[in-house]
Amino acid sequence: MRIYNTLSRRVEEFKPIKAGEVKLYTCGPTVYDHVHIGNLRTYIFEDILRRVLISNNFQVQHVMNITDVDDKTILRSKQEFPGEKPKQALGKLTRKYEELFYEDAYKVGIDFSHSKIIRATNHINDMRELIRRIPYKYTSDDGIYFDISQDKNYGTLVKLDRTHEHHRINNDEYDKDHVADFALWKTAEKDEPSWEFGIDGKNIAGRPGWHIECSAMSVKYLGQPFDIHTGGVDLIFPHHENEIAQSRAAINKPLANYFVHSEHLLVDGHKMSKTRANFYTLDNILTKGFDPLAFRVLTLQAHYRSQLNFTWESLDAAQSFLKRLQAWADLKFQPALGHKSNAGHNYDTVFKKLVRALSEDLNTAEALAEISKLVTQAESEGVVIEKLQPMLKKLDQALGLGLANRKDVSPQIKKLIFRREQARKNQNWSEADHLRDELANQGIDINDTPHGPVWSRA
Repeated sequence: MRIYNTLSRRVEEFKPIKAGEVKLYTCGPTVYDHVHIGNLRTYIFEDILRRVLISNNFQVQHVMNITDVDDKTILRSKQEFPGEKPKQALGKLTRKYEELFYEDAYKVGIDFSHSKIIRATNHINDMRELIRRIPYKYTSDDGIYFDISQDKNYGTLVKLDRTHEHHRINNDEYDKDHVADFALWKTAEKDEPSWEFGIDGKNIAGRPGWHIECSAMSVKYLGQPFDIHTGGVDLIFPHHENEIAQSRAAINKPLANYFVHSEHLLVDGHKMSKTRANFYTLDNILTKGFDPLAFRVLTLQAHYRSQLNFTWESLDAAQSFLKRLQAWADLKFQPALGHKSNAGHNYDTVFKKLVRALSEDLNTAEALAEISKLVTQAESEGVVIEKLQPMLKKLDQALGLGLANRKDVSPQIKKLIFRREQARKNQNWSEADHLRDELANQGIDINDTPHGPVWSRA
């Protein structure tokens, strides 16, 4: 298996620290609002990476964090729950949006059933302990900061102008090209949630900086170094750069051996912005009647390291392709088509090609092209039914398209299909047309083939 490593800026053969095992950390959502479709693209990429590792027979230990304390969550909790105690307001806000995140993730086929999901607020002590171990720090009136000037290796992921005069940035995020000392621990205002931190004879009431959260949590569960750290390209700097610096300073080891990042999602050629009115969540997609898995297909049609331009037209095309896949999967309910004796033998060959494509830096577009060949074959020649369901399960394990778990049509629908076929055999065309219309009204299309009627959901 080969993957692009941001550390080396090239595609590398993946070699885990321990043979057959992979320790994978993904930066999860900051739960202060609905995640947008750009966020979902990143989480889908990370889900595919985990699936591909498993398809390559690795045992995967996956950890994802929930950022439930930072500048954004604190500010929004004040706005949504005025008058509440700070920690209670923060908890109400973040649990609300955490649950909404899980709902959206499930709808687009992301599987967290074998992942360990952890909250920052449950690991405050781990963050305190990590900060104590960092030598390159100093205390100011508004918190504890990492002194970049003492870290001669700062800039592992990006090459930046290091000249600064202990300029401190006390917000969690700052300009992409700016190098500055960053907060390890932030002093809290009176109306903000806070935890006590005793250090150097002082007691600082505050909360951890955003960057220290991921460093402490990833190492607690995966050790240092671990195998793969992922996120969107927007996290390369400053978030991942700062994680690397503080973790290396504390333990004198690399944080992770591979950093893998997905590119931005654009909307109509522009970055998403509420002022541009092109800021979309999954609810916007559902409101227009799209299957949420159509968005997953759309993301898989582009390479994770290329920018993806979202348009409603491109989503509509992805939905059409998804419907073709779903109609193919539904052939397992139509055994009259199980007539081509050698089709089943092609499945294993095709799946090997699919895994080979995915194993070459997650080439999902090529993998979908291999599936499309199977669908075209089924549409023109028929399939071996007893081989189809195992193939669908393998595809779901690799791509998460939900094909294996589709349900058969109801007995009532089957009865209408049977009656229509009998009417056709009796050359009662008016009755056959009437029954076709009745099926169409119930969302079922009929295609008359030499092998018998084939139904599909409209």
